[in-house]
Parts: sequence; structure tokens; C-alpha cells
Amino acid sequence: MTGVSTAQTAAKIGVATKLYYGSGQAVDAIVQAIVNTFLLFYLTAVCGMSGGAAGSIFLISLLVDGLLDPFIGRLSDNWQSRWGRRLPFMIVALPPMMIASALIFALPSDYSGALLYAYVLALNIVLRVGLSVFALPHSALTAELSDDYGERSVISTFRALFIVLGTAAALLPAFAFLFAGEGALQSRAPYPWLGLMTACLIGGCGSACVIGIFRKVRALPTPIPEATATGFLSDMAQLFRNPSFVPMFGGAVLVLVGQGAATALNLHAYRYFWELPAAYIQLPLLVLPLGMLLGTVTAGLLLPRIEKRDGVVGAVIVLGLYQIAATLLAVSGAVAAGSAAAIGLVAFGSLLFGGCGAVCFVCFYSMIADAVDEHDHLFGVRREALYAAALMVGAKAATGLGAFVSGLGLQLIGFIAPPEGAAIPHDVAMAVGMLWGFGGASIMLAAVPFLRRYRIDRAHHAAILASLSMRKGPQPDPSAPMLAQS
Repeated sequence: MTGVSTAQTAAKIGVATKLYYGSGQAVDAIVQAIVNTFLLFYLTAVCGMSGGAAGSIFLISLLVDGLLDPFIGRLSDNWQSRWGRRLPFMIVALPPMMIASALIFALPSDYSGALLYAYVLALNIVLRVGLSVFALPHSALTAELSDDYGERSVISTFRALFIVLGTAAALLPAFAFLFAGEGALQSRAPYPWLGLMTACLIGGCGSACVIGIFRKVRALPTPIPEATATGFLSDMAQLFRNPSFVPMFGGAVLVLVGQGAATALNLHAYRYFWELPAAYIQLPLLVLPLGMLLGTVTAGLLLPRIEKRDGVVGAVIVLGLYQIAATLLAVSGAVAAGSAAAIGLVAFGSLLFGGCGAVCFVCFYSMIADAVDEHDHLFGVRREALYAAALMVGAKAATGLGAFVSGLGLQLIGFIAPPEGAAIPHDVAMAVGMLWGFGGASIMLAAVPFLRRYRIDRAHHAAILASLSMRKGPQPDPSAPMLAQS
């Protein structure tokens, strides 16, 4: 028997709730935008750390965080408090995230070697685990706020909107003010301000979300303890026995790792492969939020008409093929590095990256909410945060495994940060471009066969809900009167 009624959530929720809930997604977007864009470059080109060492920091942080994610998700699913299952975790997570994000870009100049490595690793783990403690309960709420197939896509679209806003809030001030000067990216001075700005954005967006959804989330019903008394290993085994979860998880991991590998190399590729002029090197990163906004609007228009699986497959194919084609044009000499055509290709590619990434996000998080219903149908229990944890591991792979592959690749091709204003050897520059273009795109395109096997569509989901509605409801939930009043 499930511990939460399958008909406990209204099909539609108000716009204000969606906006407040969506603002929590900005926390993840801010961290991802800053870390993906700047941290690998900061460690290798500014602090002098080797690519392999910097990449391993991302990988080890991913492993630690990935091991903890299922425990965090399961703990949130089973939590009992007067504030509900999700809010206590989100509140506790904000302060350590803010402290770690401020310190990781203010590394002492006299730290080097093992001391520098251990210090950065510890801060990155705190930042990543803190993000998990906030984001996993937040993501689980997509499945709890509504059980409607289409409404979940709308909720995910609002979350995607705040990815746009969070990314813009992080990158636009960074490039417009902190790194606007010549050679600022290679200078230590702007980075502590970057960390402080990041901490303030995390605190502001996270607090807005918690305060805005507090009453609504407290009113949600919670499982009775007896319904969730299975062991951790049993819960994980059930997860991978869900025939829809396995292909979606495999596909999501490949997509996110491919995107993460390319993102971690953006500044290297823009600077040394495409040879963008200093005045234009920030252009592709600045048009990224515009692409995300267009992708969010596109997802909102398309998903009522097509299946979620088809939306994410189409976005992956378009993005992967474009990235390969653009790289081939540059490697073959058809487009000269530093030319107007090169600037246009890179800017449009960033626009496409943001758009397709937004479509993937909306589809993935709506698909995972539907998979929670299938899990309830198959096993009689709901595991919203555990499913969110599994998808979050894939998202961590975007910055963890993806950055590790990129950092290791830089070391294998012999990349060494040159003196300010100097160039790198032509063969190394071409290798950077191949890593950036072919590497990330190939990993993303490998996800398509997995995603095609995902089986939940509108008809299948409707059948799941019909089956669940025939079950007897749970024992009276103490929060039910509060829910009725809301």
C-alpha cells in the first residue's frame, strides 16, 4: 500500500506557486553556470593547477556527492516533521553553499601543491553536497505538486525559466563588470568578487523559494511511516526494476556528461581554438540565457503536442550534429579562426546549446515525475526524492565526470597555459577544438538509443493513474484538513 494517496495533488496549481517554486531552480542554475564556466579555467589558467589535478577534483567531488545523493533523497522521502518532508533540508542547505561558493574563488595565493588541492577539494565537496541537500527535495516537489501529465510539463517549464534567469544573473554581471577588462580572466583579482556575488545570489533565490512555497508545501500530505519501512538496498533495487527509469537514466547521464564536457572547455575553445577577439569572447556565454529562454518557450509550445521522449531526442540530435558540423568547418579551414564567420558560428552554437538544453531539462524532470507514478503502480510506494536523486547524479556528472574528462583531455594533448597574450601551438589548438566539438557531441548522441526505449507517453500515464485511482486510499493523513483548507 502506498503511503500517499495517488489522487492527493490537484491537477493545476497557481501561477504564484509556480513562480516561487521555480525560483528555487535558480540556485542550481547559478552554481552550475559559475562552476561550469569559470572553475576549471580558474584552477588551470589562473592558479596554475594541472588539468589532470583540477579534473580529478571534479571527479572525486562527483563520487562523494553521487554516493550521498540516494541517502539524501531517501531521507527526505521518509522525513517526518511539522514543516513537512522537503523544507527542512532546503533551509539547512543554504548557509554552507554560500560559504563554500565564496571561498572557492578566493584561494590564497600562497597555497600550492597538496595543500591547494585538498582545500579546493573540500570546498567543492561542501558546495556540491549542499546543493544536493537543497535541490533533491526541491526537485521531488514536481511530482508532489501535481499528478497531471501536462501540468508537470508546465511546472518544469517554470523551473526552466528560472534556469534562464539564474544563468543570466550569474553570467551577465560577471562578464559585464568583473571580467570586462583586458586580461581580467587570467587575473586573480576579480574572482573573489565572483564568489561573493555567487553566494548572495544563492541566498536570495533560495530564500525566496522557501518563503514563497512554505504554506503550500506544509499542506502536502506525507507518507505514513509504515509505508516506507523498506531497506535502502531494496529501494535502490526497485528503482532499477522500473522499465521506464533505466533507459531515461542512462540517456540523461550521457546527455548531461556530454554537455558538461563541452561546457567545461568553453573558455579554452573560445580563446585558443576559435581565437575569438577579447571583445567577443564573452558573446557566446552572454547569448546562452537567450537560447535557454527560447528553448523554454519552445518546450512550452511543443510538449502539449508531442511526447516528452520525442522532445528530448530531437533536441539532442540537433545540438550534437550542429556542434560536430561547426567544428569540422573550423578544422577544415572553411571558417577561419577569429573571423566574423567564426564568431557567428560560436554565438549561434551557444544559442542552440541553451535552447536544446532547456528543452532537455523540461522533458527530463517531467519524465522523472511520471516515472514516480509508474513506480507507485509497480511497487506500491512513492519515491519522489529518490528518483530526483538518481537524475541529480546525472546532473552532477555534467560538472564532475564531464570536467574530469575535459581536464584529463587537456593534459593528454599537452595543453599548458601560455603567458598572457601568447598563443599555443597550432596542433594543440586543433586538439582543444576536437575535444570541445567531437567529444561532447559524441557522448550526447550516444544517448539517443537509450531515450528511444523510454515507454511512458500520455496514454500509458493515463492508464497508470487510472490503475492507481482504483486502489483504496491510505489511512487518514494528519495534514489532510490543512490540504482541504488550502
